[in-house]
Amino acid sequence: MRKLFLTVLLVTVTLGFGYRFYFANLHAHTSYSDGTGTPEEAFKHAKSYVQIQAITDHAEYFSQKLNGKDKLSLIKQSALTASEDDRFLALWGFEWTGGVGHINVYCTDEWIDRTYNLNELYGWIIKNKALAQFNHPIATFGTFYDFDYDPKVDEYINLIEVGNGSWRGRTMSDEMLSNYILALKKGWHLGATAGQDNHKGNWGSSNDTRTVILTDKLTFESVLEALWNRRTYASEDKDAKLWFSCDSFPMGSIVMARERCKLAIRCEDDEPFEKLYLISESGTVTEWTVQKPYFEVEIELVTPDINEWYFVFAVQKDGDRIVSSPIWLRKLDIYPLNVRITNQPKTLNLSFDLVNISNEATEAEIKITVANKCETFTTKMEPRSKLTFNKTYSDLTSGLIDVRIDINGLLGWRGTTQIVGETMLLDVSHDNDEPKINKWLSEVSKTVGIHIELNNRYFKKVPAQKIVILPLPKKTSFAESRRLNDLEIEILKQHLSLDGKIAMIAFDGCLIEESFSRFLKEVDDRLNLVEANGSVFIGVDGRLFKQYRSNRFFFARIDSPEDVKFLLEEMLR
Repeated sequence: MRKLFLTVLLVTVTLGFGYRFYFANLHAHTSYSDGTGTPEEAFKHAKSYVQIQAITDHAEYFSQKLNGKDKLSLIKQSALTASEDDRFLALWGFEWTGGVGHINVYCTDEWIDRTYNLNELYGWIIKNKALAQFNHPIATFGTFYDFDYDPKVDEYINLIEVGNGSWRGRTMSDEMLSNYILALKKGWHLGATAGQDNHKGNWGSSNDTRTVILTDKLTFESVLEALWNRRTYASEDKDAKLWFSCDSFPMGSIVMARERCKLAIRCEDDEPFEKLYLISESGTVTEWTVQKPYFEVEIELVTPDINEWYFVFAVQKDGDRIVSSPIWLRKLDIYPLNVRITNQPKTLNLSFDLVNISNEATEAEIKITVANKCETFTTKMEPRSKLTFNKTYSDLTSGLIDVRIDINGLLGWRGTTQIVGETMLLDVSHDNDEPKINKWLSEVSKTVGIHIELNNRYFKKVPAQKIVILPLPKKTSFAESRRLNDLEIEILKQHLSLDGKIAMIAFDGCLIEESFSRFLKEVDDRLNLVEANGSVFIGVDGRLFKQYRSNRFFFARIDSPEDVKFLLEEMLR
């Protein structure tokens, strides 16, 4: 919907900032819940495969103490003992497994289990200021009410798995990637991770899936700081390196954007990359065919509105996927999200969420422009809050119109939508439901500003819609269901007398049914239906016509979308 203006230049990208790449597994289990082995065994095994390993056992098992001691405290103690500065870092945490999704919580001294619902967990995370991660977001486990956005807990849930699994092969599914994008569109600020979710004695070694963390050194404080700031990427390759930055800000950053910004991308590995994509809230910005193990590029772009995010998606020659955390480009801390538009004839319903992501209360001036109609109002936004607005605009002219939302004088969202004028009733109640014709009618009606409703039952009263489309029955129809009864014929005649319009449609595979012929005679006794060369035409005074009009009654033989367009345009005259 929004246009981006790009200048693409090949450049030399330097890593800078003193960051190093540390390869991690942030999701694993032991016998302290439903896995095998002890935390000590897990950390010892993982040292040979990853630089950072977290044990995140299921919290519902923690109510059973081990030798009188709390299991989370025992995992923490094992992690502290196993950690070695600049060589290996062990982390601890727990996994909350509710019916609406699973969430990892890291490095707390207390825990909460699934006897508490998602909103109670959110409150607990906020109270304890705990770092958390959305786990394996797919329908099987849950997607947190389709990632319903909460600005307060967004400050603490800073990570999301886009890859998960301890099997060999692909751990990043299209569903998880799609839900990553959904979560970002809903408003969440999340860094991309990939976890092995080990339940057997293969911590860090079950496959090549890794979360890669960018930080200056391998210490608890440095790694947690990187996770809090989403300086991560997810990889199905165990040592591929990816760098993504905006000006002087690395991936995961929220950047107060200037009018123009530069994005830098660099990737390298011992295996060639095949494709790289830059993806934004508006869609795929650009893509590159790489076919080599090293690639770097710098992109200059104009920020399209108040809030836009970008991330990098790389695919290697062997199919391994690598997904960066986003970079958010922002001009205000107040911006619209989840814009939803629904249309009715000559009417537009606009709904959107307005969020204040800052920790201060502030006022926002909102200007909504629909076609040439403008509305301006002011609202007060509490810190880290969300307000939902619903607006209806009536008496709009049919056709393509612009919709725009401005916040404090800056563009927040812009899009276009089709407004329909007339409503058309398509009869499908007489064994005359022909899929090809219905498809053509649906497609063409949008271009001429008509909204289609289906008539699934026999006519019992005069239609409220001005236009009625009456296809002839199919040859395969049943005699009992295809005929117009006497009441229906009278109702259709009355519709015409009240300035309504009716189009009778013939198509390949239809037949001439006696009741339809009788209705035609009631409309104009000069008219009759005629089959010639396997096709149905209308006969007038001995001549055959493919299209014909008699006052407010129309006949059309439909053989293509162009025939539909001609008919609808004639009926709208």
